[in-house]
Amino acid sequence: MYGGLRSNELRCLNIEDLDFEEGSILIRHGKRGRQRIVTMNSELKPALRAHLNGRRTGALFLSQRQRRITNRGLRYVVKRWGERAGIQKRIHPHALRHTFAVLMLEGAVDLKTIQDLMGHESIKTTAIYLHCTTQRKRWAVEQICLRANRDDG
Repeated sequence: MYGGLRSNELRCLNIEDLDFEEGSILIRHGKRGRQRIVTMNSELKPALRAHLNGRRTGALFLSQRQRRITNRGLRYVVKRWGERAGIQKRIHPHALRHTFAVLMLEGAVDLKTIQDLMGHESIKTTAIYLHCTTQRKRWAVEQICLRANRDDG
């Protein structure tokens, strides 16, 4: 479940912030105290219900000591899941946020929607992610040209 949330936004989620009927999550602790609503995708609802295991109130994500997960604990969990997934690079929570934004852009989602989902105050902050997709497009064009040159040679 990442959906472009900042680490602290994810950490501060409470069960009461989830609306399974509407399929939404209220982000109460956004940057500079801003709130926003993000949507749950169809895979997230059953995963969250299973994660809750009957709990109805309190912190959504708990440590092994049954307290709200810390930033350090979140980094540890993300690192471990990255290792289990066979990801060779060091992975951290912000990398997931970054990946979310880039994948949205590559999926042709408009910048304003991504801005809202990411909780950016300025569209300029969201536009920074355009650089990543531009680099990827440039690489793809170069690969096509290399293949064409090999085939011609």
